[in-house]
Amino acid sequence: MKRWKIAVGLGALVVSVAAATVFACGYWFARPVFEAGVLISTLHSKILAEDRGFIVHLPESYAREPERRYPVLYVLDGSSQDTHTTYSAALMARIGAMPELIVVGIPNVGGKGRQRDYTPPFMVQDIDEPQSPMGGGDKFLAFLKTELLPHIDQHYRTQPFRMLTGHSRGGLLAVYSLVAEPQLFQALFAHSPALWRDDTIMATKLAEYLAGKPALDTFLYLSLGTAENAKMTAAFQRTLAVLKAQAPSGLRWQADLTPDASHGNNAELATPVGFHALYRDWTVLQPKHASAMNRSSTPRPVKSATVVPPRSKGIGAAQ
Repeated sequence: MKRWKIAVGLGALVVSVAAATVFACGYWFARPVFEAGVLISTLHSKILAEDRGFIVHLPESYAREPERRYPVLYVLDGSSQDTHTTYSAALMARIGAMPELIVVGIPNVGGKGRQRDYTPPFMVQDIDEPQSPMGGGDKFLAFLKTELLPHIDQHYRTQPFRMLTGHSRGGLLAVYSLVAEPQLFQALFAHSPALWRDDTIMATKLAEYLAGKPALDTFLYLSLGTAENAKMTAAFQRTLAVLKAQAPSGLRWQADLTPDASHGNNAELATPVGFHALYRDWTVLQPKHASAMNRSSTPRPVKSATVVPPRSKGIGAAQ
């Protein structure tokens, strides 16, 4: 009973973090320069045949604890999604709800580049262009796997626990990565994923993949705003039906509807809720002074009896 009360209390804190993130990001985005501990770098990609920038947000304890290593969260649509994500992670770490993270934002190279990188290879990049090329999501994942991720591991003190988060078409890529590179990330967050594209073929591909009963050890979190359009909602529900029917025991997953959220703000509101879902057991089982002991931050499996934060309508849970 005591543990249940703690979980409910932390759920309320998570909702408070979501609200705080919305207001605080107005301040963060208005700042003309990055804070100390934020590093902007460029890496030339042979796979993509172009230079790719990335933004590294180091956790607060990074400089003062030189022996400590951290899980890494890679954020698609970097420079637009990485700031609120970093803020939520830092605030939740401060209250002992999750470990500190290294957050790596990956900016796009223009609208066309975003379409190319975040679209799976079995889907056209632009449905409004008759001669649109197929997606290059497979090449982008290869860039992450063989170029960017090894670079981050070489230059920063990382743990072998990697996460990927994406919004909209970035969320589509996050789901695709589960099928294409299931061992690359240990946790995936897909906020308002564009699963409707090409007649929800991503849900079909996911079903085909899960039918093979793959051996997985992965966490998947999906979110959608209740104010999003009908085609987004229908595709989301179809994907959840696939997960409910076919998810193997090694795929721990949760899906939530974010009350009153639109496509534009759902990721910002749902990010701390997704963190809470991943690190729920980590939270409950930590000693009072969690920051003093966190040396291994791999979360325990999410249990089927989940505690849904207030006003967050859980519509799927890990089994």
